Amino acid sequence: MKKDLKHKGFKGFVRQNKFMLGAMAMGIATASIVVPVATPSTVEAASTTFKDVPKSHWAYDSIKQVAEKGLVAGYSDGTYKPSAQVTRAEFATFLSRVFDGNDRTPSKFSDVGASHWANDAIQEGLAVGFIKASDFSNNRFEPNKAMTRGEMSRWLANGLAHANADYGKAIEEMANSSLTIIPIPEFYGGGVNKKDLPYIGVALGTGLLSGYEDFTFKPNGNTTRAEVATILIRFMDAMKKAPSDFTGLKELREVASTGTNILTISNFKKSKYGGYEDVLGKPHTYLNNTGVATIEHAILVDTLGTKPKGIFKDMFFNEQSNNKVYLNNGIYAIYYEYTFKPSRDVSVQSVSNGSNQHFASNLLVDKSKIAQFNLPSPKSTSKIEFMKGETYRYWAFNSALSGEMFGSRTDDDSMFYYEPK
Repeated sequence: MKKDLKHKGFKGFVRQNKFMLGAMAMGIATASIVVPVATPSTVEAASTTFKDVPKSHWAYDSIKQVAEKGLVAGYSDGTYKPSAQVTRAEFATFLSRVFDGNDRTPSKFSDVGASHWANDAIQEGLAVGFIKASDFSNNRFEPNKAMTRGEMSRWLANGLAHANADYGKAIEEMANSSLTIIPIPEFYGGGVNKKDLPYIGVALGTGLLSGYEDFTFKPNGNTTRAEVATILIRFMDAMKKAPSDFTGLKELREVASTGTNILTISNFKKSKYGGYEDVLGKPHTYLNNTGVATIEHAILVDTLGTKPKGIFKDMFFNEQSNNKVYLNNGIYAIYYEYTFKPSRDVSVQSVSNGSNQHFASNLLVDKSKIAQFNLPSPKSTSKIEFMKGETYRYWAFNSALSGEMFGSRTDDDSMFYYEPK
């Protein structure tokens, strides 16, 4: 992205020097900074290594790479400040350098004047669409405010949508569907703006951002300059790919469309009798008259190998528990979300004894996953969990042999049946 001044002429020279001035303005200074008059030699001599980023730093290679590409510059004292939080103005500048386009949309933000060092980048962001004026209240951009991970997901996803319209369709599918599930604890537990969920889905599904060790996404948390270097490299790579190149994003889109990820993550195909989308929400009455259940979601985790696979694996599968017996045994783990209305006071065990396998299970999701992801679940399987007159929604664990057809039907004879490809 760095301009070749010999071939780009005066326009490129001015733009490159504006980047350098912007980078200086990003610094947190305790004394005034004297900005030298820029010349081609000083621009070309911009550092790609920094005294506070040794080779042992986890992000050394990423920081060096984005610096070489001219996406992120250091400070006038020779530092990069890898632990500093990234502001809105900074991130707008970084992304604008990735796109490096000529289109601009005039900014109407009251706190970003024409003389603001990031004004040009913000105008480019508005033109490209990774910045949406409607996302900001009171016509204020607050350029010095630290970017949240939720905001960053939104900007990145919108940036991908500019590069490939199908990313925009993915955002719309997840935003407009009641079946959407985003595999983060905040999805059920709160602490996330629901409007951010489809953008977080794109960020997770493409690998631009990931969760923390406790699986939380921390949508209101901030991002460091070191982390942004890695994110920018991933973003440039994702821009070269289609949404269909990312299995995780394909899973999320399939769930939003059909309530299941089975076609993406498994070797099953839908038979002529129908798929899960044909039975979702339709009643299935248990043979022992314990109640009526419906399937709301059917999420698969690929457990055919020695390690679970799929974007939902961390949400449901615990390798340290009894779940591990399903690994490498030709079995797919299926996690059903049920709605159940009991006809009498009844236990989970009694319900599962009187129903088709795929409409009830006494194998509840591992307790650690229930706690980590705030999954709706009965408290145990040793007493009466379901009371007459109530309606319950909960997750349970099931399975399917990879080489055998399986399925079931509802009271109105709607069916789902899947067979090996």
